[in-house]
Amino acid sequence: MSGPVNSEHLLGGCVIAEMKGGSTPAASAQLMAYLMNPAIQKACEAHTGFIPVDQGAYTSSPSTTVPSIYASSNATATVTYYTSISTADESYVTGVINNFEKAYPNIQVSVSFITAASMVEEISSLVTGNSHANVVMTIDNLDVGVLFYDGYLASINAAKITAGEGVISSISNLNNYEVSEFGGVYFLTQLVNIPLVWVDYTALQGAGITKVPTTYTQLYTDAKILDKKYGVGEINMQGHGGASTPTELYQWMVQFGGNPMMFNDTGDIHAMEYIYNLSAYFSPDYKTSYWATYTGLASNTYSMMYYQWPASVNLTKLGMKSYNSTDTVTNESLAAINGGVFLRSPVSWIGEWQTLMDKAWTSIVVDHSSYSSIPSILASQNSALKSFLATNYNQNVADQYENGTYAPIEGQ
Repeated sequence: MSGPVNSEHLLGGCVIAEMKGGSTPAASAQLMAYLMNPAIQKACEAHTGFIPVDQGAYTSSPSTTVPSIYASSNATATVTYYTSISTADESYVTGVINNFEKAYPNIQVSVSFITAASMVEEISSLVTGNSHANVVMTIDNLDVGVLFYDGYLASINAAKITAGEGVISSISNLNNYEVSEFGGVYFLTQLVNIPLVWVDYTALQGAGITKVPTTYTQLYTDAKILDKKYGVGEINMQGHGGASTPTELYQWMVQFGGNPMMFNDTGDIHAMEYIYNLSAYFSPDYKTSYWATYTGLASNTYSMMYYQWPASVNLTKLGMKSYNSTDTVTNESLAAINGGVFLRSPVSWIGEWQTLMDKAWTSIVVDHSSYSSIPSILASQNSALKSFLATNYNQNVADQYENGTYAPIEGQ
């Protein structure tokens, strides 16, 4: 789905990074290079559903070649590998690490399956305790910001680690942004989960809609047609609050040309004005919907769902399937990635931003305040976050925020 300014999609999933201060960084880099290899990524997709970032993973016989970084003649090194991947995938990850140790007998890996929040705590403790342990982490890209802004991550050689068939250009461009803004690459997108719009195509055809909407203008037109045909709002989105609703709004605002962190620049305001109008055609389910438990599409409760993170759920259990052999999750995800991607700004205060964005959502959409009040509601959340930063961080951070320093990571 393309917005009026761009068609960029929010990247969910995990990044891979290295803790700073490790005694043998080459050993850590060797593990990262192995995990970023096209063959490993393709196998990872088959087992976990996460979309590969290396172009070579989309071939029938992806390369198994891994760049040589830590020589076999080097002394034995130990690397701790933290991963926040789901419990269901632990046995698969363990097998991958076992195969790595067989290929690199002088690198021993200790795997720790741990939540992202606990990972942040443990790595923070290691760094502040002047540890020289070699630590590699696969962590949700929403949580890496705490470690990055606290200075706990090492700068990594992205070109050496990702020397496979080549990272998809839109994702590789994110590294360019890191270099230009942060002076180096501190995390690499590793496991992609991308939000997709899902529809009940039969229901759309029943209303005389023959093509799936690809722009927000078409979406609004179709929403009115569906409402008239079925007598109830047919567009569903996750409006239950928590982290999910602000995350969804983040993508809307970027596609309208906004900077969601600010709440109230021109693009942000236009996005919320559009959603305000579209909400007249929302399914009654939107107030309680959560992407991981969507079942209404399969049970004909609504006919369009904006959006679902397909790599994190069992789509079969939710009754969701492809309409034809070409509209697969992999194909649609790849098309979305090629259309442009971005990451949320890796700030340590993203939780407070989410809380305030959810308040704006509640006022504008759930409580249905007046259309004319949308700019002032968003401006009040901007002021609230600036005040929070001045109180809980310092005035310099608050001023940087107000000047637009914190923005989505987009390809250059």
